Amino acid sequence: MEEAFRRAIRKMTGASVRLAVRPNRSAIVATLSQSMMVTWSIALFEHLDAMLNNPDANVGSSELISYSESAWKLCESGFPQIFKDCEKLYSEFRAKWIQRFSTDEVLRLLLEGGDFLVHDEEKGWALTVKNNKQDINNFYSATIHLLVSDAEPLFVRMHGRVMQLQEKLCKYWLSESAVDPVSKLLPCLEASLREKENAMVVSLRTSLNSLAKKRFAAAFASKGPVRYYSSAMSCARNVGRYWNPHYAYENCFLAFTDDFCDYAQGLTTQVIEWYQSKWSLFLRGFSRGQLNLFETVAPYQAQNV
Repeated sequence: MEEAFRRAIRKMTGASVRLAVRPNRSAIVATLSQSMMVTWSIALFEHLDAMLNNPDANVGSSELISYSESAWKLCESGFPQIFKDCEKLYSEFRAKWIQRFSTDEVLRLLLEGGDFLVHDEEKGWALTVKNNKQDINNFYSATIHLLVSDAEPLFVRMHGRVMQLQEKLCKYWLSESAVDPVSKLLPCLEASLREKENAMVVSLRTSLNSLAKKRFAAAFASKGPVRYYSSAMSCARNVGRYWNPHYAYENCFLAFTDDFCDYAQGLTTQVIEWYQSKWSLFLRGFSRGQLNLFETVAPYQAQNV
């Protein structure tokens, strides 16, 4: 995981990434089994029964089971290209929105997009957005919501590229390696988890808007007195100071944009990496010496009673 993505997670969610040193394998397997589609689970058990009831059929000339050379080569070349295209796409996206949230554009948006700025002859310029749900929602819809709505199609687009590659990998994998019950175990397991995978990706995509909205609202949580500025430009620079605490950016919307772009790109890259790791694991198959992994320990226990 890239450091920029870690920082973005901390800023967008308010929590740091914590990884378990020793994962609980039993809990992981239990969660995995609950994630499997019922129809594919039945098919998986049928293949296991067929393999165990007729062990002689598992003896073949090839040492590797469920290994497809064509699918492996496609995986090795396909995912790096998707990573490259993803980086280029988000680089262009970031540049576009950094330009759109320049200080001049932010000022124009505040003045023309609604009654967001008010001018007092004695006190100066101030933001009219108050700490209530309606004001925050209206201000979010006129500003950051446009950024988030533009980012979601990028996430969907890159996930679609992964899905296209996945279908090609499955086609080669099944045609070259799924020839008997034992060689159909991994393809069946992979197919049984598709529904859970899709649900996971959908939840990650929808999280873009919810997290952005939460971080946006945090900038207006203060109930202090209204702050006035000498000019409208100065007020525009300081709207959302919560996002730019160290004054590293010319205006606070640029800070929000940079953090959000880091998060969106990091999340998309993480999804692609997950699929790459998944297919690198499945496509390598397993050796015939590992077939005892699927055998029950009951006969061995019975001999020692």
